[in-house]
Amino acid sequence: MMSDGVLVVCGLSTDRVRGLRSHGHQVETAEDGYRVIELVERMHPAAVLLHVDASGLPAPELIERLKQIDPSCRTLLVVPRAEPERDAGLVASGVDALMVGVPALPFVEWALARASTGGLVLDPEVARGLGEALTDSVTHRGEWARELASRARQAEDLARAKQDFLSNVSHELRTPLTIIKGVAATLRMDEEDEAQKDMLSQIEAATDKLVTMIESIITQSSMERGDYSISVEPCDLAATIRSAAQEAAAGHPSVTMELTLPDHVLAVADERAIRGVVGQLVDNACRYSDAGGVVSLKTRSGEEGVTVHITDRGVGVNRDRVAAALAEAFSPGEQIMTKERAGLGLGLNLARNLIALHGGILWAEPLPGGGSRVSFTIPPGQAPSARAQPSSDLTAASS
Repeated sequence: MMSDGVLVVCGLSTDRVRGLRSHGHQVETAEDGYRVIELVERMHPAAVLLHVDASGLPAPELIERLKQIDPSCRTLLVVPRAEPERDAGLVASGVDALMVGVPALPFVEWALARASTGGLVLDPEVARGLGEALTDSVTHRGEWARELASRARQAEDLARAKQDFLSNVSHELRTPLTIIKGVAATLRMDEEDEAQKDMLSQIEAATDKLVTMIESIITQSSMERGDYSISVEPCDLAATIRSAAQEAAAGHPSVTMELTLPDHVLAVADERAIRGVVGQLVDNACRYSDAGGVVSLKTRSGEEGVTVHITDRGVGVNRDRVAAALAEAFSPGEQIMTKERAGLGLGLNLARNLIALHGGILWAEPLPGGGSRVSFTIPPGQAPSARAQPSSDLTAASS
């Protein structure tokens, strides 16, 4: 339900906040974009007014997240200066107003009123910059198009070679690993010596892990080629989420797994893809937790869809590195403390792309005092696209 008059403010001066309150606005302040998300989820304010450098999140991603939570909430963004390329991206992401520098309070008031009617408000400097950029782009469009086509062909050739190599190697490795696992399982069943049985069990667990990594590489390659698809259908994800989390946590016996989810989690999704996402995220959380640590998974269903939060109190994440891990495959992202914590670097990127295929969003945030929380939401109803786009388009769509 909309809270009339409530305005969430982030990154503005104390004087500006005081001025807004003196003009009758009920102002709630937030220290960063993560807090803004929490306030919008809880309060459903009339508008959010924030400075682009204060959010701690890429502005387009934050705007899209806020629009997903509450489409009626207006987003007004203050930028230090007009930058046509950035400003065009912000407009495309759904921002309702763009203001430059330290906008005067009357202009802010006017922008709030104008945005509330559904209009787009642009600072004159922003509008002029976008107009000049558009004129320049039209003038040089032919030259740019030829250069872009040439570079695109080169990039496609390199990407195709990399994808073919990864796919071929992965397929070649999968068969011998499957044989190794089968032989180990057979020997373990016939073995009476407990020490030998334990070693054979370790071989099985290691081959399972390698097969999972290979499957991730094959999936990633297929996504980058644009020929990976998911099959969504109405389902109850409760058992899928619970078993995926328990199986992933079983590989980390020194970490305690806590699950909080309802008996039924109804959604329209690809259960196999969601199982892979939950398993990967729980495995990451356990890997970055110290012995004796606790990893929690909480699931809730609401009007916005199904949301899953996976929290650990381990070594934590750096926002810049985790942003790189989300955006780019084969980038571990987090600052690892020991080599044995390191993974293949596919987890967050692959999980984010699988959630994007469901029409959802995945994000990560550090926690005060250490640790991190990775969350994803898949919306209710049919996903808008069940087939992966080529890698560059897919990354943009989930950013």
